[in-house]
This record gives sequence, C-alpha cells and structure tokens, in this order.
Amino acid sequence: MRKAILAMSLFVMLSGCPSPNPVTNNIIDPEPTPEPTQWLSADPVCSGQITRAEWLICDNTSLNDLHRRLAWEWQTARQNATPERMQVLENQLYALLSERDACQDVACVATAYRRYLVSQPAVVTPKPSPVAKPRPKPRSKPHGHRGPRSPRGDGDWGPAAGERSCAAEIGPAAAARLSQQCDIVTQGNDRLCSTRRSCGAIRTQTEHGCRETYRKPGFCRL
Repeated sequence: MRKAILAMSLFVMLSGCPSPNPVTNNIIDPEPTPEPTQWLSADPVCSGQITRAEWLICDNTSLNDLHRRLAWEWQTARQNATPERMQVLENQLYALLSERDACQDVACVATAYRRYLVSQPAVVTPKPSPVAKPRPKPRSKPHGHRGPRSPRGDGDWGPAAGERSCAAEIGPAAAARLSQQCDIVTQGNDRLCSTRRSCGAIRTQTEHGCRETYRKPGFCRL
C-alpha cells in the first residue's frame, strides 16, 4: 500500500515539472558580404580625414588632372570587363592607393598615377629662353687728326726734325710712363704714343685723348 502511495506521489511531482527546453543545433552565421570596391571618383576627396597625398591632389592642378584621367580610364575599362579583368583592375586600385597614400610630395604622387595610366599625358618640355647677346661697349670715335703725321710720310712716327725722342729727353722709364698714359686714352695706338716721339707730342696726344674720353683717368687734368 505504501509503495503504491509513493509511486502515485512521484508521478504527481513529475507531471508538475516544466518540460525542458528543446535542444537546438548551433548555427554558424554566414560570412558578411564584402563592401563594394570604392573606385576612384572623378572628383578627388578633399574633405574629412584625408592623407597628405589626397591634400596634394586637391591643391595641385596637374595632380587633379592625373586623378581624373585614371578615374575615367578605369570607369571605361569596367564597363565590359571580364571577371578576370575586374580582378586585375581591383588589384591595381589597391596598389595605387597604397603607393599614393605613402607619398609626401607632388612628384611621388604623379609617379604613382602615371604608373597605371594607359594613355600617358604628354610631357611638355619648356623651351629654353633665348639668351640676349651682350652688346659691345661703345667706343669713342677716333678724331680725324690724332697728332702730327710723319714728317717723312713713310709711316715713321719718330721725332720731327730737330727734336729728340722722349726716351732720350727724360729717360726710358719716365718716357714709358707717359707713353702708357697716352695708350690708355688713345685706345692703344702705339704709333701715336711711341717713346720715339718727342715728350711734347706724347703729352699733346694724351691731352687730346683725355678730352675725347668719357671716363677720364686720374691723370687727365681737364
């Protein structure tokens, strides 16, 4: 009797317990769909957090033009591209962005873009500026008569008849100084300033040269 009562009590207790939750299999979530590739837009990104290379593109007209050219070429190439070609284009895009964003100057960014451009822009080489030829310094026009002609008419510019040469008159050293001063203001005409002429003729020629010279040396007392 007692066994029957215990069995009945156990049945009542079991019937009052809530049934356990059904066991379900753990389902692994599928991998997220990758975001579409962000291709180059015709207008470069010039706001927000941008790299120095992007800032250079926005600030430089030549780099801006290279960016637009490459964006246009890739847009045209994607229109009828095979899956294999698309993969190549995506690899080029990632390579460009990696190379470009590491640049710190204009030349580096330009090299990165030109590496992937099919139609290379023409490089205009500036023509060298013509160098003006130096103008010759104006020389004073020789006077019609620079001193006495040779008394013998044979081109010998020695002393006139009855005169001594300057070298014989005041000595070779002093005569040479007079001749040198004469040469300076007569453009080196050694016949007019020769020490074989008289000292008076050399001095007269020197004074004449000083009057004709624009920039007068210190020995000209005119």
